[in-house]
Amino acid sequence: MSYIAVKDLKKTRLFRERLDREGEMVLTKDGQPFALLISVDPDSAEESLIEVRRSLFSSAVMRARRKAALIPPAEQEIAAEIEAVRSTQ
Repeated sequence: MSYIAVKDLKKTRLFRERLDREGEMVLTKDGQPFALLISVDPDSAEESLIEVRRSLFSSAVMRARRKAALIPPAEQEIAAEIEAVRSTQ
């Protein structure tokens, strides 16, 4: 994956050719990445956006699961939760 600076977006033709050729690029400002650019088929732009959103959601869920796994609940909390469920049955 290659990088492109915000200032280079002014070179429209060269930018489009490069994106068409590479398919995806990282947009940077002051040397720091802040956006991803992907080429899409004009006939399926909406479907591409849906897929990107689905991927971002899935990634967020995986990060949350990893974070939760690093902080195991205390044994007392587990016992109290089990007891609460059993008392409602």
